[in-house]
Order: sequence, then structure tokens, then C-alpha cells
Amino acid sequence: MTKLHELAAIGQAVWYDYIRRSLMTSGDLQRLLDLGVRGMTSNPTIFEKAIGGSDDYDETLHELVHVGKTASEIYEALVLADIAQAADLLLPLYEASERLDGYISLEVSPTLAHDAAGTVAEARRLFALLNRPNVMIKVPATTECIAAIETLIADGISVNVTLMFSMSHYETVAEAYVSGLEKRAAAGGDLRHVASVASFFVSRVDTKLDAILAKLPGGERLMGKIAIANAAMAYERFMQVFDGERWDALAAKGAQVQRVLWASTGTKNPDYPDTLYVDSLIAPHTVNTMPPATLEATLDYATIAPTLEAHISTARKEITTLQELGVDLYALTEELQVEGLDAFAQSFESLMASIEAKRHKIQLDEQQSFVLLLGDYQRTVDGALAELAEQRTISRIWAIDHTVWSDDPTEISNRLGWLHSPTAMREHIPAIDALVQSVRNDGYTYALLLGMGGSSLAPEVFRKTFGVQEGYLDLGVLDSTHPDAVQAYVDQLDLERTLFIVSTKSGGTVETFSFFKFFYNRVAQQVGAEQAGAHFIAITDPGSALEKMAQSLNFRAVFLNDPNIGGRYSVLSYFGLLPAALLGVDLTTLLDRTDVMLANCANPNGINYGAQLGVAMGELSLVGRDKLTLILSPAIESLGDWIEQLVAESTGKLGKGVLPVVGEPIGAPSVYGDDRLFVYLHRRSAQTYTAAVRGLNAVGQPVIHMHIDDVYDLGAQMFLWEMATVVAGARLAINPFDQPNVESAKVQARKMLVTYQEEGKLPELTPTVTDDDILGYADVDADTAPELLQMFLEQVGIGDYVAIQAYVPMNATTIAALQELRLRIRDAYKTATTLGFGPRFLHSTGQLHKGDGGNGLFIQITNEPEHDLPIPDEAGAATSGMSFGTLVISQVLGDRQALLDNGRRVVRFHVRGDLVAALARLQAPIRVSHRHG
Repeated sequence: MTKLHELAAIGQAVWYDYIRRSLMTSGDLQRLLDLGVRGMTSNPTIFEKAIGGSDDYDETLHELVHVGKTASEIYEALVLADIAQAADLLLPLYEASERLDGYISLEVSPTLAHDAAGTVAEARRLFALLNRPNVMIKVPATTECIAAIETLIADGISVNVTLMFSMSHYETVAEAYVSGLEKRAAAGGDLRHVASVASFFVSRVDTKLDAILAKLPGGERLMGKIAIANAAMAYERFMQVFDGERWDALAAKGAQVQRVLWASTGTKNPDYPDTLYVDSLIAPHTVNTMPPATLEATLDYATIAPTLEAHISTARKEITTLQELGVDLYALTEELQVEGLDAFAQSFESLMASIEAKRHKIQLDEQQSFVLLLGDYQRTVDGALAELAEQRTISRIWAIDHTVWSDDPTEISNRLGWLHSPTAMREHIPAIDALVQSVRNDGYTYALLLGMGGSSLAPEVFRKTFGVQEGYLDLGVLDSTHPDAVQAYVDQLDLERTLFIVSTKSGGTVETFSFFKFFYNRVAQQVGAEQAGAHFIAITDPGSALEKMAQSLNFRAVFLNDPNIGGRYSVLSYFGLLPAALLGVDLTTLLDRTDVMLANCANPNGINYGAQLGVAMGELSLVGRDKLTLILSPAIESLGDWIEQLVAESTGKLGKGVLPVVGEPIGAPSVYGDDRLFVYLHRRSAQTYTAAVRGLNAVGQPVIHMHIDDVYDLGAQMFLWEMATVVAGARLAINPFDQPNVESAKVQARKMLVTYQEEGKLPELTPTVTDDDILGYADVDADTAPELLQMFLEQVGIGDYVAIQAYVPMNATTIAALQELRLRIRDAYKTATTLGFGPRFLHSTGQLHKGDGGNGLFIQITNEPEHDLPIPDEAGAATSGMSFGTLVISQVLGDRQALLDNGRRVVRFHVRGDLVAALARLQAPIRVSHRHG
């Protein structure tokens, strides 16, 4: 017996708030029914994701387009087919339960929400077309549609009344149902085959109210409680309506009670338990329709007991207290109904636009947006995809099944929140928008994000890709402890107009806190300690040290992220979306595009781009093609840095790994070995590298070709790569969510700093080569620095790669000089090259460097900074025990030692003079005519 069966025994039915064609065809719906699911609901948003984001409907779409159907005709054909198929699968349950359960709901067009006559006509038409007794027609509880509900019930059409938020809504809906039954009985109609549920929306009430309560004295004690209290009051009224002489007369003729259906039962606040709106709303004669994530959580750990009736007296007190605080619950719930109608209408419009786009695409036979050109490796990938389907890997990922990767749930079960982040974050867009508007109103023109790795790379991508919309804030990202990088922002910023974003999941990242303490002191000196906090916001996990510090220093705002999202998977949470909003990125559009890819990646069979990309990455890595070489069109090339961290830190462990090669200019086919897998991603309108990529594929190099329409497809790409990365992890038999080797470099760096504190200097090494202004450090003897580099590179073998680790300022001049060095090495040694700036790469590729198969050669490049800057011991303190110059060199030495401890090959060059000139001298002897050329 599952927990769903336990709920049914109490009298509460669980319905599934989701539908897509593959759910029925794959057998997944039958498995859900076996687990105790007793019905289904659908809405325009669900269909938008299913039809717009999967290939489930493509074959039928082609057929319908071929016979000339319009977008609206295609929509109806697809939706009615799904509803009919689901109804047929649910029919045995409908019959066995004597018409109590086994229903599937279909919504009338949201455009009819204020048209009673139109709603009645549409409901009658749909019910007749489907011609199945276990179909409910969904009608919104608007003022205009109450009469339509009564008419439809009198007609004998079962109705799911949706978008109810208040006691007022419930009163009118229950009366419409009872009156409709009375009219049907008076006309001699059979009441036994008419059913209805009153869908009362829950979590959205708390989401809207909590933001208000948080600002009211004493309001926090009601946070997370009013939605349940509101529902409890509706249930109390339900018990009154369906009792007494009036109801008994109808019941005697076979009428069913109109059960209250709890909708919107997934929690939106990560501080609340996943099953809050399940555990608290259990009562007889109710239904709880659950989205997939809530259903899985309920099956795993919901607490099953009849809780709701016992809460009614408390609920009444909570509602009274809310009124005493001056909150108008009625007005708020009216707003929620309007917002709900608007959301469904927007989803319907988006769905119709998506169908029209697909129709147009089929008509024009446009190029596919995702093509595998794998040559001899296609059979291997196809076999792995078949195995993936057989093992139900995609379904298990969405079910939060840690055994996809490991028998041990550690750092897996609590790292899959990113799957639902695009959906969950929609509820937080108003709070983000409010913050953005407040800083714009206060005259802020610039934002500087202080963070590392997953906290910094996504905001940087958004800035470089979207730019700054007029009237919004420009955004900089500081993720280098090199003192010249810090000084560059000191010189640039107008502190009085700068907002600082302190962004760290753990709340304790040493680089981030060092940046914060430094700039906090600067701001406090400029505007005063009392006003300094208004220049800072924090993004972190609940309970972190940063949260506590932000509160103590009166930060402008603190945004607490879902703790079940790992740092490198956090792009579509507060960590990525809030900085994007400051730039003026339209988050709704970004997430709309993401939702389409999310639906695609939920498809357990057929075309699932995430599965295909992930399997290709994993399988080709296992046969030696582990250098994932990204070729990106110029407008979106910064996405490569984000992909690099995601893939490298997720896969590079246990002697395995996929090495992303980012920013390496495309070369002739002859410069590449047999260890590459190319991904060509470009805007549809940008064909910059298309001819060159075709040339690579023509000589047998495997290529994955993708395109996007515009920059708002970036969110979809990010979700695609997240899914692909975890699928690749499954194929490699590693945990893509941990980073077991990252700590080793931190430990070594801390040892260096202990020595500094004790002796006043870092334990620097003795150079093996002193060549004017270049010092060389390695285990081989050489007369000059260029000779040392050549001797080091003589170790390059087949399948190796060379990683340049540059602890120098990241600017156009140094990037150009380092790019020239890497290309010389690639072309001369026919080896993959990467370029990372320190210490930011430690939070990106650092895990892979120490965790992969040991086939990397590492060139550390450091220089003498022009400045050095003290790091305050504490925010607001004048004392400093360490400088940024000391911190960055400790990180250089620490990572070098960690690499050596893991058997890696390392050389370091320290430049005391002109960095660009020194790099030119180092690379001068390297020629393409080298033995590998």
C-alpha cells in the first residue's frame, strides 16, 4: 500500500496535475494508477509545455499540417486526442469507484472566462466531441461563469470549477452546483452521472501573502499559514452546504457531493516542506491534484492523517489575526483570480503561437535545431539511448531517483531542485522586479556581483549576451582575487550609485567574503556605516553565515535560494535570474523559452535533446573522444564559460571526465586529433563557422549541430546542458553533483596562509630558471624560460591536453596574448588546449584537473601586480592581516601542490615585468613544424 492508497482510505483522492502523450503511450500513467492516482487534471500551461516542448505530437502535427489544418484546429485535435486517451485509461477506475473518481479534466478556452454563453456553448461542444462519461469540463469561477456552471450541471455535464481562491468564490460555486442539480432533478434528469469538483487554489495565497506579511510587525507568525487556513474555512463551509434537508433531497436521488479539490499544492517557498499542502489538507470528500514533484514527494515522505478538520478552529483565529494586521484577504484573493486567468490566457496564447511556429516550420521544411552528425559513433549512441529508455533513466531523474547515479543518495537527492527551478521561480518574479525597480528609483546605475563559479559565470553570460537595456543597471562581475582586478573596479565605480550583489550558495566562499569586506569598508567610508547596507544585497542558501551577516548589517535585501540546487546548476534560480533582471532581461520570456526545453527533456522516449546530448558526451568520452570542443557564434560565445564549469566540475572525477574546450579558435582539420567531439551552437541567422564545421565533419570528426533563434533561447540552452550533463554522468557512472577534489586545493592554500601568518611570508619555491624578468618553476633543468616550456611540452602525448592557468588580470590584452600561446601549442602539438584565469577556474575546471584521467599538462602563469590591496579582517574593521596579493599567490601555490599530489604535470612561470612581452618570448620557439605538426 502506498501513501496514496492511505489517503484514499481516509477519503481523499489524489489526481495528477499533468498530461502529455508519452505519459499514456509509455505506460507511465498505468504505473501511476497502480500507485494510487485516481484522476487527472490539465490546463493550458501544461499543454503549452507538452506540445511546445516535446516530439510527442510531431507525427500527428505533420499529418494535420499536410491536410491544411489551422493552428486552432491542430490544437483541438491534439488536445482532444490526449484527453480521450487518458479518459479511456481511467474508465475502469471510474466504473470501479461508481463514478466517484477516474476523471480527466479539460479546460474551456481562457478567452471565454467572462463570457457565460460562450462558455456553455464551448463546454457542450467539447463534451459531445469527447463523448466519454468520465470527462470533466473545467470552467473558471468568475462572476460571469457562475451561471454557466449551473447551466452545465443542469445539462448533466460534469464540471471542474477552477481558479477559486476565496470563501466568496466557494459560496457561489457550491450554490451553482446545488441549484444546477435541482434544475436537473425538476426536469426529470438523472443525477447519478453528474459530478463536480470545486478547485480551490492553495499555495499561491501564501506566495502572495508572505511578501506582505514579512513587512508587517508580527506578520511573520502567519507566514505559510493563511493558505491552509483559507482552505480550512472553505472545507468547513463544504460540510455545511452538503448537509441538511436541501442536500438530503438531492442525495436521495443519487447526487454526489461536489468535492473540494486542492489545487496549486506544490510549495513555492524552499523554506517550506515539499508536502506542506498535502499533509495539512487531508480530509474526507476531498481531492488533491498534484504536479509531478509534489506527487513524488508525497509518495516518499508525506505524513498521512486526517488533519484538516482539526485545524478549523485555529484557522478562524489566523484569519481574524490577519484582518487585525490590516490585510484584506478578499481583495488579495480577487487579485489572485485575475492573475490566474491572465497566466492561463498567456499560456494559451503561447501554445497557439508555438503550434503556429511548428506549423510554419513544417511547411517551410526548416533545418532542425538539433542534429547529431556522429558518423561511426552513431550506432554506439543509438544503442545507449535505447538502453536509457529501457532503464527509464529520464523518468527516474524526474522522480529524484538517486540510483540513476549511485546507491548512496548523498549529494544527489538534495541536488535536483534545478529540475523544477524554471517553474518555481515564476512565483518570485514579482519580488525580483520590485527589487530592480527600487534600486532604479534610488538612482543606482551599476551593479557589481561578488562571487565565484556558479554564482558569477551565469550573470557574466547574461551581461555579455543581452547587454544593458535602457534605464537598467550595468553589471560587472568580480571573480578574481588578483589585486589589479580589484583595483580596476575601485577606479571605475561610483560607489554612491553602485549596488553590490554578494552571491554565494555556501555563504562562506573566501574570495567572495574578501571582496565583500573590502568594498563594504569603501562604501561605509563614502556614505556612512548606517547607509552602507542599502548598497548590498545577498543571494545565498537559508541559514548560511552570509544570511546572518546580511541581516546584522541591514542589507537592502536577502534572497534565499532553494538549498536543493547545487551552485553550478543554479543559473535559473535567484543566482542567475536576479542579476539578469537588473540588466533588464525579461524573465518571463526567458522562462517561457526554458519551459519548452524542460518539457522536451522530460520526454522519456524519442527525441529528448538532453538525453541525446548527454549520451553522446558520455559515450564518446568513454572511447577517448573526451575533448568537448565548443564552437559558438560570436553573439553567444560567452555561454561557453558557463558550460565549461557545468560539464568539467560535474564529470571530472574518479579518473573520468569530459573536458570542455572553450574559446579555442576553429582551425584546419589537420590540427585536431582523434580525441574531439565538436558542438556547433549558433544563432540561426549567424553562419560564421558553418563551412568550417562542415569541413571537420567531412573528415570524420563527430559534430553535434544546434541553433537558437535569439538570445532568449539561452535559458532553454542552459536547461538542456544541465540535463545533458547529468545524463552524461549516468553514462560515466559518476555523481555529477559532487566535487570531491575541489577541497584539496583549498586545504593547500590554507596551509600556505598559515605559514604566512606565522612567518610573515608565503612558502615560495626556488626557481629552477631565472631568465631576466621570467622565473620558471619545474622539476627539470633548463637554461632559459622558453627552453623550459619546450622541455615541458615534450611530454605531450596522444589524448593529452594542455591547460594554461593564468593568475593575471583578465582583459583584452592579456586574453589576446594567452590565446596566441594556446594556439601555438595546439597547432604544434596537435593537442587540445584550455585557457583559464585564476582563481576563477578553480571553481570551474579545477575539479576536473585533479579528478580526471591524469592526461593534462598545466602551465601556471603569474605576474607581479601593479597594486596590492588589504583585505579587512572583518566588515567595518580597519585591521587587515592579509592582502589580495597574498591570497592569490597562496591559491597558486595551493593548487600547484594539489595537482602534484594527484600526479599531474605542472610548470609555473612568474613574470616580473611586461606580461605580454614575456608571453611572446616564451612562445617564440614553438613552431607548427614540431614533431606532432
